[in-house]
Amino acid sequence: MDNEESLEWDRMDFVEGRDGEMAAQAFAEQGIGQYESAIREADSGGNQYGAAYRESLLASLRVYRQYLGQKDSSR
Repeated sequence: MDNEESLEWDRMDFVEGRDGEMAAQAFAEQGIGQYESAIREADSGGNQYGAAYRESLLASLRVYRQYLGQKDSSR
């Protein structure tokens, strides 16, 4: 796990501890939508936020998907 992923796991732990599991799941789902959109927009020549932060966004997406996958498998 790289440092960006580790920091994102820390953030997920913080959100879950502060707001609860359902809020953390919503946070991850919202992040997936926003970050995928930013990357798509950058790839199509639009807003370049997704290009500038691509590796960080991809690390966050990996964590969000793993987090949601863990929650789905525990049900």
